[in-house]
Amino acid sequence: MGFSISSATRFPFGSPATGTSAATTTTTFRVLLALAPVALPTAYLLFLKRSLAKRTVASARISPPDPLIAPAPSTSTSTSQTADDDDDDEIVLPSHVRGAPELFVVAREKVVSEVVPIAVLRPEFVGGDGELDGLLEAYLSATMQAFARTPQALLLLLMARMGGSLRDPEACRRTFGAGYLSECGFEEGDRVCGVYVVRGRRGGRVVLDLSPPSGWKGPVVTGALNVGFDREGEDGVRFVNETIMWRRKEGEKPTLLEGKVGRWLHTLMASWLVVKGIEAVTIGKVKSS
Repeated sequence: MGFSISSATRFPFGSPATGTSAATTTTTFRVLLALAPVALPTAYLLFLKRSLAKRTVASARISPPDPLIAPAPSTSTSTSQTADDDDDDEIVLPSHVRGAPELFVVAREKVVSEVVPIAVLRPEFVGGDGELDGLLEAYLSATMQAFARTPQALLLLLMARMGGSLRDPEACRRTFGAGYLSECGFEEGDRVCGVYVVRGRRGGRVVLDLSPPSGWKGPVVTGALNVGFDREGEDGVRFVNETIMWRRKEGEKPTLLEGKVGRWLHTLMASWLVVKGIEAVTIGKVKSS
């Protein structure tokens, strides 16, 4: 005896799809399934961006058309901060770029944290004289260790492992390690995460050049990082991660920071690194303003 479906038969989640409706349902399901690998990570990135925006502020400019040197600040910006910005331009940008700006395209991205009260910093960083000894090194170590776990760093590490032409491939690979980064003093000449070399230090900042080791076969970008913290009055600090990339107008391809998507993703990563660094040097959770 055959089994038949009467008009009174009910199915969970609605009636069975037949004919055209079945094809439509199948197509819709396949489309949703195909979009899931894109939609889910995108939704997470947007959520992460929104969360990081509560704790950091990002800005960017490209010269040209923007001026190579930062424009005069608003009246709300302190004189000392203005002087620091001017000094940073002289330190970070090489003389041959500052001397002939008409020949170059310079892209800059700056991520600044909310004010972090000194009272929430780990006590080992706060001296009795108000000096913040060891804070810069600890912050840099934490941000670089976080960076070493990103897809970008893993790609750099892969290139280092495949770099048969590197003069000392093992030394290059070691600079990605947590042990190496936790002990690094970030002194002039120190190499971290394969391609970054400390050019110099000033106050609460360290400037690192993008400088791949001898024999590097991967992509080469001319640029620098200006990373560290600035005092905010007597009771607070702001942590900073600035990335600068430059290229000649003629004959060189646009840098990552010149494209909207590339800059968006890089800003997201830089903001995340700032927050990870703050979490490593503070006690408890810093309240967002």
